[in-house]
Amino acid sequence: MKLTLATRGSKLALWQESATRALLCALPSAPDVEKLIVESSGDRDQTSDLARFGRIGIFTVEVDRALLDGRAEVGVHSLKDMTTTPEDGIVLAAVLARGPIEDVLVTPSGQSLDELPAGARVATGSLRRAAMIKYTRPDLETIGIRGNVETRLRKLDDGAAEAIVLARAGLERLGLGDRIGEVLSVDRFVPAVGQGIVGLTCRADDDATRAVLESISDADAWAAALAERALLRALKGGCNVPAGGHATLKGDELTITARVLSVDGSEAVESTLRGARADAEAVGAQLAEDMIAMGAGELVEAARS
Repeated sequence: MKLTLATRGSKLALWQESATRALLCALPSAPDVEKLIVESSGDRDQTSDLARFGRIGIFTVEVDRALLDGRAEVGVHSLKDMTTTPEDGIVLAAVLARGPIEDVLVTPSGQSLDELPAGARVATGSLRRAAMIKYTRPDLETIGIRGNVETRLRKLDDGAAEAIVLARAGLERLGLGDRIGEVLSVDRFVPAVGQGIVGLTCRADDDATRAVLESISDADAWAAALAERALLRALKGGCNVPAGGHATLKGDELTITARVLSVDGSEAVESTLRGARADAEAVGAQLAEDMIAMGAGELVEAARS
């Protein structure tokens, strides 16, 4: 069996491809694995505000298109970049074991969020992170930033901001964990849906590839992914909605916590729900409905307008 893995070309994306390849090559009947590097529209446009880019899935659609046109069998993605409803003909088939889920603060001097002076500029390309910063420290200024991890760190070092918020998983997977000034607790910064998870897609009609991918899928990460993605889907959220969701597993019980904020961080709706692992999607969707009844729907609509 031959499998071509479609991936973006950043160092982090290539780490994800390599991790997937290692698991596939360790199978008893290991497939022959090749790599296809695809450039996404998000990679080509390094200036537009991600929250207002105009299309959801800007980092994933071209990768999955390579599956649909037969150039590859597997799409390798950062799950938090994927749309909650895949493109027609594509399915999320598997996920790798979850890495660190937290956001982190990076500063040139290693300061924590509480140590930053009033008015300090904190850079992020995420509407969720910007709202979380304003919710936690309304006296700070948030500014937009684009580029891969290395580019963002270089901009920070060149004085573009006093601090930057990034994903812990990305920094540690790139061997840059020493740049972390503070790991932001999930109580203060609810992570993005799917953060720290590598998602694997295939064509909906490709049963053979799907079976292989399911054999390397991590059960806990899969249940968490189903719950978190169902939450965001029911909230009608996406990259232009400041919302976070984080599910954890303990035996057969799943616990999911979510927070939806106003864009300026002045309002927030947060709730937690527990349920059975087997009902992961239903638990995530129910939490969204509970939060909509608490006023989250109005915050989502305001953010999308």
